[in-house]
Amino acid sequence: MADNNKIVVALDLFDPIKTRAIAQKIGEDVFAFKVGWPLILGSNSDIINDLARYAKVICDVNLANIPDINRAITENIREHGAWGIVAHPFAGKDALDAVVKSAGSMKVFSIVAMSHPGSATFIDRDTEELCALSASSGAYGVMAPGNRIDVLGKVKRLAGQMKVLATGIGTQGGDPLLALRGGADYLVIGRSVYNARDPLRELKRIDAVISRLGEEQRPEASV
Repeated sequence: MADNNKIVVALDLFDPIKTRAIAQKIGEDVFAFKVGWPLILGSNSDIINDLARYAKVICDVNLANIPDINRAITENIREHGAWGIVAHPFAGKDALDAVVKSAGSMKVFSIVAMSHPGSATFIDRDTEELCALSASSGAYGVMAPGNRIDVLGKVKRLAGQMKVLATGIGTQGGDPLLALRGGADYLVIGRSVYNARDPLRELKRIDAVISRLGEEQRPEASV
């Protein structure tokens, strides 16, 4: 699949059997899976190892606790074979530092804005500071809303060398092509894929959209 390294499929399901079946079918056509509390509560941490057989796994556990708890959870997730982990920087630099330091080779993604309207109430007003804190702690990337292009663009300008993981694509209204144009490095797509009658076919449809950006950016052939 062209440009498949841009697609992260969120598997926010409680059913581990269905999740494994989807992962096996689409694993070769995604950059990574993003899993969170629904799937972990519906199974256990071993599901991370299972899914890592098919693609990289980013654990979106929204860490926002004291440093000691953040450290313990990060180490457990790392030991279960995750490629990445998601944390909230608003808990403070010491809390985010604990995640980064205990992540080892795992990539840490820091949430600096979210895809739901409530993010505007508190998180969005501190996005600039949260980006700076994330960078100073050594986060690999930041998470920002792909369905709110103005915010996404702001985060891209603030992100520096950090990767931008755009959420809210598909069911929440985010357009993959607009999000990529707006600065996203990766696209998180959940319900529109895993609820599709044929998840692989839906991924290929999305990839066809993404491929248009590559065609637009391709330099014109010399005459």
